Amino acid sequence: MVIGILGGGQLARMIIEETGKFGFRYKILSDIQDSPAGQICSAQVIGRFTDYDALKKFADGCSIITLENEFIDKKYVEYLESLNIKVLPGSAVVGMIQDKLMQKNKLRDIGIPVPAFGMTETKEDIEKFARRFGYPLILKSRTMGYDGKGNFKIDNKDQIKEAFDTLKGRGKLLCEEFVDFTRELAVQAVKSTHGEIKIYPVVESIQKDHICNIVKVQKNFDKNLTGKINLIAEKVLNGINYTGVLGIELFELKNGDVIVNELAPRVHNTGHYTTEGCYVSQFENHIRAILGMPLGSVEMKHDAAVMINIIGDRNGKASPEGFDELLRDKNAFMHIYGKEETRKGRKMGHITVTGDELSAVLLKAKELHSKIKI
Repeated sequence: MVIGILGGGQLARMIIEETGKFGFRYKILSDIQDSPAGQICSAQVIGRFTDYDALKKFADGCSIITLENEFIDKKYVEYLESLNIKVLPGSAVVGMIQDKLMQKNKLRDIGIPVPAFGMTETKEDIEKFARRFGYPLILKSRTMGYDGKGNFKIDNKDQIKEAFDTLKGRGKLLCEEFVDFTRELAVQAVKSTHGEIKIYPVVESIQKDHICNIVKVQKNFDKNLTGKINLIAEKVLNGINYTGVLGIELFELKNGDVIVNELAPRVHNTGHYTTEGCYVSQFENHIRAILGMPLGSVEMKHDAAVMINIIGDRNGKASPEGFDELLRDKNAFMHIYGKEETRKGRKMGHITVTGDELSAVLLKAKELHSKIKI
């Protein structure tokens, strides 16, 4: 069987690494010759997602196609489906999620709590939204926003013009109320073609410069909060007719309620810990799900786990070093993505540390991470 992946980044690489044991062959489409996934896959087509000839060449021989990011315009996913090849998640759900306004409307329609939001076409629309919901507020690009890109926090009326002028070149916009949250949480939920559902443990995500930096997870996480989030996750999976792993980002409010921030129709950075931290990783369960195989256990192997991203702090050739102590620790694991060039803010890899007590695991992970240079 040949499984096609749209994209050749680290998420595609980890899918291939985790499921090669099943004997599957992988084919990727990437516009980079030496992409992280391209270094280890069976076959690759070098080309852009917008090139129909490249898409057709990529699809040839694939039994099924999946994707590692949501930034592929719906019409190109529809084209692949027109070739009578199953694509999961499909064009309808990808198109809905990649447009944040459509996503928020859908979530609201199926009864999922979300921040107040509104379509924004002019600076006057921002002023109207502010009069209703107050400052600060968040102006967002409806598509192509990630790791803080495409977002602008507006603290007062004087910033409206700057925010609008900064983001209008990215396409259509929306306003969202500013959420004064206590913690950012996330969960990976997976649903198979047969309707089987599994939900991974709830994690806390700590951001640095709008990029996921640290993910903390423990078995004894608040049961009441977990129950609320699991109900939301299952309702989302069924409500949007989703197949595969879905990343769900949430805010915990001061009163203990939770609201959904955004969805990601793919395996997710906040689930990287599952490779060593759970019996079956998000990457393996994604492939199991889209192929209709039984889903594996999402239970944690240890009481606690911490994942820390390795993020570039300079521009130039990557030169990973400082892993000696980590490699001597039986409960510490490293993943380097194979990117030749490091850049400020670029995700170059991650480490995961497991153990019995979260505070001790977090301390060890930070110490090991502090020695790494890339």
